[in-house]
Amino acid sequence: MSGLVFAGIAPHGSSIVGEVAGNEYELYSPLRKGVEVFGQRLEKHNVDTIVILTPHGLRLKGYNAVYTCEYCRGTLSQFGKSVSTEYKCDKPMALNILSGIEAEGIPCVGCNFGALEGTESNIEMDWGTLIPLWFCGAQKSTKPGIVVIGPTREIPFKQLITIGKIIAETAEKSGKEVALIASADQSHVHSSEGPYGYDPSAKIYDEKICDMVKRDALDELLDIDMSLVEKAKPDSLWQMLILLGALQVKKLKGNFITYQIPSYFGMMVASYE
Repeated sequence: MSGLVFAGIAPHGSSIVGEVAGNEYELYSPLRKGVEVFGQRLEKHNVDTIVILTPHGLRLKGYNAVYTCEYCRGTLSQFGKSVSTEYKCDKPMALNILSGIEAEGIPCVGCNFGALEGTESNIEMDWGTLIPLWFCGAQKSTKPGIVVIGPTREIPFKQLITIGKIIAETAEKSGKEVALIASADQSHVHSSEGPYGYDPSAKIYDEKICDMVKRDALDELLDIDMSLVEKAKPDSLWQMLILLGALQVKKLKGNFITYQIPSYFGMMVASYE
C-alpha cells in the first residue's frame, strides 16, 4: 500500500515528554499514555515519511511555509533537563507538495537555512514538531523522513483544505507510505493563571472539537464560529483543516484516544487509520 496510511492529531505540551517533565510527570501521565498509543499505532505502519503540520515553526505572514531543507534538528529543554533529536527531511516530497500548492495559487514559500544542501542545510525543529515526533520513533537510529509545514492562519479555510488534498495526492503519487500529523493544542484560556487568562469559551470550543473527532465529523470545522475561535485561542484549527482535506482524498477511520487539561490549555490525541 502506498500513499497516506496513517494520520492523527497530537498535542505538544512540553511535559508530555517524560524526560523533561520534572515534578509535572504524574500530572501529564494520562496524556502521555495517549500519545504513546498514538506513536505505537503510527510505528506499526513503518512509514517512509511523516508530514507534520506545526503552528510553532516558521510563521510567515500570509504564506504557508514548506521546509525544503535537508535536516531538522531540535532540543526541548525544561526543568534543567533536555532531549534532542535529528531527522532527515524528505526533500523531494517537500518540493512536490510545494509545487502542488503553488500550482493552485495558494500563497506558499519553500524554506531553507544555512547551506543549500548537505548537513548544514538545517532548520531548527520547534516544539510543535519535536514533541509529537518524540513518541514516533525519534530516539531510534533509523527513522522515517519528515516534511515540516507551517500553515498560515491568514488564508481561507478552503485553501487549507486544498493543501491537505495536495499532501494526500502527493503521497499517493510518491509510491511511499506516508503519515500526516496535525500538531495541535486546543483552547489556551482554561485558567486565569495562564498567559491568556480564563474565558468560558475554552470549554465550549474543546467540547466541540472532541465531539467532532469522536463522531468522525471533522467536516463540521467549516461551520465553526470564528468569534468562538478568537475567544478560545486554540492553535489547532488550521492544522486540522489541512488534515480534513487529506482525509477527503484518503478515507481513514478516526479514533479518539484521549483529552486532558493539565495546564491552561486543552490537549487531545486522535488517530486515523
